[in-house]
Amino acid sequence: MSDIGVEIDDEVRDALRTLIAETGAISARIVIEGAPADDAAEAARTGVPARTVVLGEYLHIELSTQPDKTTDLEAACDRVTRQLRAIRRRWEATHLPEIVVGATVNPPQDRIVERITSYLQALANVDRATNAFLILKGKLVASAHPPQEVEKSRWPFLARRVFGAHAPHSSHGEVVDPDAYACSFWYDAGLVVLLAEPYAVDFVRHRCRQVARELAHLLPMLEPDPSAPAMLRNRPPTGPT
Repeated sequence: MSDIGVEIDDEVRDALRTLIAETGAISARIVIEGAPADDAAEAARTGVPARTVVLGEYLHIELSTQPDKTTDLEAACDRVTRQLRAIRRRWEATHLPEIVVGATVNPPQDRIVERITSYLQALANVDRATNAFLILKGKLVASAHPPQEVEKSRWPFLARRVFGAHAPHSSHGEVVDPDAYACSFWYDAGLVVLLAEPYAVDFVRHRCRQVARELAHLLPMLEPDPSAPAMLRNRPPTGPT
């Protein structure tokens, strides 16, 4: 990447970080192609509030479910919008770079799981679905509804199958059963949806991919911080000796 590319990336990243600090948002990202869904409809579907601003490209802000009522969101969005447009003009760029910035300090894990659960509940509301589960590294992270006795043995079986399978032209797995759909994504993460037959496979697959994209932004927040900084090896001298 050229120095100019690095510098415009840094300026956009700094502007998004300032927006997150001012509003208490969970994340902010620049999207060039494909407008995010209508904010009100998306919040009703997922339970996660959001705000989208049109810049030519799109600024999509994922808001906290417990916002600070003293924050003037509209004023903050207006300031960062003007700042981002000024950056684009100054660098004579056709589009701002696609960048995602998350909150520097992760919210408590129970809040992250609560947000994940809201996505699973929306997924379990699709036609014919009865429950949805998120599995990470073989462990159940969250479910749309508390699993019933039969479901407690069903989801581990489906999870083992999907992590041992590979979908065509993909490094991830997929399981399509008459009464269930499962797919893997991210790093050792998987979605399992229990359904009543018959169900529309393509529609359920599409909805799972949508949810997986959103969960991929939340799952890193569940990872523990490293116990110690990484050690850097001394670099050998590059000049004449």
